[in-house]
Amino acid sequence: MRILITDTTWTMAALAHDLHEAGFLVTLAADGAELLEYLRTGQQDAVLIDPDLPDMAARDLLRQVRETDARVPLCLVQAGATPPDRQQAMTEGADDVIDWPRQAGGDLMAQLRAYVRRARGFARPEIGLGGLTLDLDLRQLRAGGTLVPLTRLEYEIVESLALRRGAVMTREEIMLQLYAWQDEPDAKILDVYLCRIRSKLALAGAADSLIATSYSHGYRLAASPEGLALAA
Repeated sequence: MRILITDTTWTMAALAHDLHEAGFLVTLAADGAELLEYLRTGQQDAVLIDPDLPDMAARDLLRQVRETDARVPLCLVQAGATPPDRQQAMTEGADDVIDWPRQAGGDLMAQLRAYVRRARGFARPEIGLGGLTLDLDLRQLRAGGTLVPLTRLEYEIVESLALRRGAVMTREEIMLQLYAWQDEPDAKILDVYLCRIRSKLALAGAADSLIATSYSHGYRLAASPEGLALAA
């Protein structure tokens, strides 16, 4: 999951570090304007902002994020937030206020993953993929009781497609999801990743059509029951 976060204080830097350690892909924005630019040019799974911004008031950024993307989970990070603080932030567009670092730990990470999957229409952390099970909390893909051995980036590709099941992700969107404005390798590496993923899915018994290629457009995870069925 890709989390976009303002990197404006040591508190946010510490939060970004913990998110990365928990397996999230983190994009850092130096201020509100940069965060909005990142949000406009690439898909983000959640947005976390600090009220101490160098270029605008937090309430203005909350409003502009909502105008840019009405669905993305959006949280304000504020130490010692009071009930009136929480009410005001949610009135201005936030889904919640994170009292960091008091809320540090696994509960916060589980909470963020829950916000993301619910925004994508999934009530439970497990997504069924034609006899396979993707566990968003454990970050695992299983065939029955057997773990499908995906690397970190292979898992991120499967998760990104699963959260957008039925919709096409372009090659550029997938690469941006993986590397997020960092130095990217040759785009052909995506073909290598997908070849490896398909081979591992086939060994696990998944149908060949589970990850479909939309020629000249990108890739999608099959949404129909036929596309999600196990191979005979």
